[in-house]
Amino acid sequence: MSEAGKINILSQLFFNEELSRDNSGSLTEKLSKAKKAGLEKLIIWSVRPENLSPLVSICRDVGVSPHLWYPMLADTPVDFDTDAFKIVRTIDSGRSEILESQKAGGEEFEFLCPNKVSREEAFLSRFEEILGLADFDGVFLDRIRFPSPANGIGEMLTCFCDTCKERSSATGSAFEEAIRGFLRKLGSKRGMDEVLETLKEFYRITGEFLEFRKSSVLQLLTSYSDRAKNLGLEVGVDLFSPSLRNIVSQDYERISRHVDWMKPMIYCKTMGPAGLPMELLSLAQILVDHALRLSEREALEIIGELTGLLLPESFEEIRMRGIDQKNYELELNKIDQMNLNPVTRIFPGFEAINLPPVCSVGLEEVGNYVEATLRKGNDGFVLSWDIRHISDKILEYVGDLVE
Repeated sequence: MSEAGKINILSQLFFNEELSRDNSGSLTEKLSKAKKAGLEKLIIWSVRPENLSPLVSICRDVGVSPHLWYPMLADTPVDFDTDAFKIVRTIDSGRSEILESQKAGGEEFEFLCPNKVSREEAFLSRFEEILGLADFDGVFLDRIRFPSPANGIGEMLTCFCDTCKERSSATGSAFEEAIRGFLRKLGSKRGMDEVLETLKEFYRITGEFLEFRKSSVLQLLTSYSDRAKNLGLEVGVDLFSPSLRNIVSQDYERISRHVDWMKPMIYCKTMGPAGLPMELLSLAQILVDHALRLSEREALEIIGELTGLLLPESFEEIRMRGIDQKNYELELNKIDQMNLNPVTRIFPGFEAINLPPVCSVGLEEVGNYVEATLRKGNDGFVLSWDIRHISDKILEYVGDLVE
């Protein structure tokens, strides 16, 4: 394959332990194998900042470009108390139980308000400080969004802090009132048609505040992206799958004007945050919990109609098998229809790991993802998430497919 038509292969590393001689050696070995398969960039997250420089050195030694993986609004690596910056709910729905396994792995998914964060220079200063700890080629901005369905309806429909109320003016109060009215109406509706119309009406009457949320996310992302570009760094961003982007207030088209590349997270087999199975199941569960005698099949049918995705008929099937991989190409088609910055590259992200019960994929599933990406003519893809859990067989197989 010519250099001009070369497929970019990226992957990620979540390093949540002390860097020892043993795990340093095993990581070097893994990255060497991945490099032979075509890996070009590694996106690095370590909860121990002292690990960043030696991890970057390992990348340099094997010829892989290191990029900092930086979570912005949840699990943000600042060295000060962030309680005052957390989102504020208007309804109390409790914590989402399906996040418990993710929390056990070292991530909390407790979200900060983008408008509060944007007013505090200490967050940007910490970002620059961490960028300066190692010789990175770029930065990958993650968790730049509002909470998703996986966090529960109370957190998903936020934020109502004083800063958001001030910046959104009357639209914040209208949104708060609309949420309560929406839940009352939902609780009195029977059947799919009535529930579907109630959902559409809610989005119609709350459009102005939802636009405010998108602008809030974009403003914060822009400040971080500009700061990184001023340091000569390439900027990538983690985005929810196209069908769910509006729920978390990520505007692909406007974001594409401020970054060098975008990674849509199109995970069809992942029961974890941002995974389509978990997020769609969470949405369906919200409908079943709040609508009057709505069945699982009807809830999934409603969501399928709203998103255009192919969904199974039961919650159990989603839990056990995820969703059809045909949805991966459907999501790529939606990106094709967007008015994106033509120079911004799209590197779709798909799961390539065996990490039960969150995710289990093999050669067949990974091959389906890669072949669909090549058919669509994308510039490359991201093998997600932690490269240490991607088998050597999968790395070799991917290398053969793109050769």
